[in-house]
Amino acid sequence: MVGNFIMLQKEDLKAVVAEVVEEILGCRKQEVIAKCCRSETEREPVTIEEEYYTRELACKHLHISTTKLWRMEKDGIIAVYKIGRRSLYSKKAVDELIKSNYRVMPLKGR
Repeated sequence: MVGNFIMLQKEDLKAVVAEVVEEILGCRKQEVIAKCCRSETEREPVTIEEEYYTRELACKHLHISTTKLWRMEKDGIIAVYKIGRRSLYSKKAVDELIKSNYRVMPLKGR
């Protein structure tokens, strides 16, 4: 099997990474480039403004199965953020569901 390689210049790679970050996080491109491209001494400590739960933690906090969580995603009840194969759920959104006394309805016939 022959490997395929893509060669990029450093600036091209930065632009690609900035586009992906912008798409995933909804950030403005210039802010991302400005933060990512600063030298190590100029960089501010990175703080995560919002926390996320993995699929398992979200299910544990909501006391539901992974199938029910998937259905909730599909119905638009909770938003999912995909990073690669990993699904992440906003801690704030999960807490709001809990505070709103969201009731999981059993399936008909069971």
